[in-house]
Amino acid sequence: MTTTERATVPNAPGPNASGRMVLTFVAFALAVVFIASFVYRLQRPSLEVRQQPKKGGMPEAMGQAMNGPMKEVMELMQKLQENPDDPGLQMAMAERFMAMGAHDRAKVFLDKVAKVRPDDPDVQNALGVVRYNLKDLDGAKAAFEGLLARDPEDYRARFNLGLLYKYALNQPEKAKEAFDAVIASPKTDPETRQTATKERDEKPAP
Repeated sequence: MTTTERATVPNAPGPNASGRMVLTFVAFALAVVFIASFVYRLQRPSLEVRQQPKKGGMPEAMGQAMNGPMKEVMELMQKLQENPDDPGLQMAMAERFMAMGAHDRAKVFLDKVAKVRPDDPDVQNALGVVRYNLKDLDGAKAAFEGLLARDPEDYRARFNLGLLYKYALNQPEKAKEAFDAVIASPKTDPETRQTATKERDEKPAP
């Protein structure tokens, strides 16, 4: 992922860390998920592609959305009407909203899942990422530290905590310690180990 310029704001989330948060989504059966396309737009708010709607039809971008993420959300909403307390459906909704950058809506569903799955590492990791994006740094830190208290080998939580220290909390030494632990862990997948090495060795853009 390309590192972009980031204004240094003490105690405020930076887009670089947001884009590198490691997620595991049960529904997608992936070990690591980076929401790259949406973070790209968040990192470059001045770069907007505006298209003129075609006469007599739906704008192309809107049509793609209705056949992509929004279609999935609508289908899930219909299923939730039939089973409103299904944690699997709630988690799936949270994942879709996170992928679209709608972290406030994702948190609504994650909070519901957390009530019935309080120790689920996937839920807590996702909550940490969502809280970070909502600028709740204390909440994000608590979520990642809680995961590590239960499982010190949870490399996702330690990696995300390292990003939090590096980009938001301005604590480079703690960030380096976290990244070193991720690199050394035998459970870390190769892609995350490579990214952790890069994060450890690179300084944040001024």
